[in-house]
Amino acid sequence: MEPFEEFSDLMELADMITERVGNPITIEDMNHHVIAYSTHGDMTDPVRIQTIMNRKVPEEVLIRFWKDGIIQALMHSDEPVRIPAVKEVGLNNRIAVSIRRGHEVFGYIWVQEAVRPLDEKDFEVLKRAARLALPRLLHRKDRHTKQEEKRKQFFWQLLSRSANESVDIEKMALQLRLHLPPVMVVLILEAHCPDTKWNSMQKELAYLLGNLGEFFPFRHLTLWTFDDRQLLVLAGLDQWEQKKAEEASRTFIHQLRRRLTRQFGSETMVAAYGEPVTSPSEIWLSYQQALEVMQIKKALPDEMKMIEGYQELGVYRLLPKLKQWNQQMKYRNLKLERLLTYDKENQGNLLETLEAFLDNTGKANQTAQQLHIHPNTLGYRLKRICEVGDIDLNNPNERIMLFLDIKLRKYNV
Repeated sequence: MEPFEEFSDLMELADMITERVGNPITIEDMNHHVIAYSTHGDMTDPVRIQTIMNRKVPEEVLIRFWKDGIIQALMHSDEPVRIPAVKEVGLNNRIAVSIRRGHEVFGYIWVQEAVRPLDEKDFEVLKRAARLALPRLLHRKDRHTKQEEKRKQFFWQLLSRSANESVDIEKMALQLRLHLPPVMVVLILEAHCPDTKWNSMQKELAYLLGNLGEFFPFRHLTLWTFDDRQLLVLAGLDQWEQKKAEEASRTFIHQLRRRLTRQFGSETMVAAYGEPVTSPSEIWLSYQQALEVMQIKKALPDEMKMIEGYQELGVYRLLPKLKQWNQQMKYRNLKLERLLTYDKENQGNLLETLEAFLDNTGKANQTAQQLHIHPNTLGYRLKRICEVGDIDLNNPNERIMLFLDIKLRKYNV
């Protein structure tokens, strides 16, 4: 293999690669922005022309690459990847190799097989070129990282309410070249999986959010960051789409969960989102609401299995405040304490029965089916519940109080 000569910039490197493999070359950063390309003849395809003109790979092409597993292959291997033609998007045969250091990808070299197919010797040329391009991409990544750090700091200021004046917030956003849409919502996704799997998940999530925005229902994915095992997202819509915020939030979560499950298996992904807000100074409020949903979901996983939005909490929204009030007033529910004492002394299940009865809004047959007992057995237990706890199940006030205090007891654990 003919050795590479010294090159002054990546444009010159692209031309040098072309001389060796006989096909047009494009060098991109990790977000698929074009940073160098070689000369090409009349055989170049529409995707290459559009990519160079717009300085970025068209999003519909990236989406197709993602669906076909090409991006994932490039993210997890330093070997060249062959990409078959996709005529419907104007793409001819390609070969691509990632520019990487260890497990981190900094960019890509793409070859359009416009003149001749590449062979193993050409693959060695591409891998050698990727190693040579790495220092230039590292320097570019350093600048990008500094900008991203500023954006993350700004995001945390918004979430923590330390930036609370709309005028100041908009000024800071302008300096960071950020567009804060008219309608905004904060979403939290938390992964429960081994560390090695979470590391891979982070890469895929970062790629999806950074490059495939059109894949998601939100018109704007303004800011996002990772906090331990959580992904925090500030997503937005235009003013006329405000009524679609709930639906967009649910769809966004469903799409991410489906893609992660497809890629990594049935790992647990807990998700929550706050109410949409229209002022940048209220972003912290949407975040606090999402945190509250997340906290209640963890405490009451069965009750909250289908709930992800703050608006869906219903009476469960009262639990954090009730907990605070009860502590301040030293409140105890003596009726529940009697049932707990009875169950402990008699290995009984009166409290479990009462909770199921209240969960099923007093429907006896439905409760019996859930507990896998005969309706007569349920009737006997309900009678004992009333006797032991001095409870009147016909009193709606008492039923509401019991329901909330049972859930609060689980929330406090």
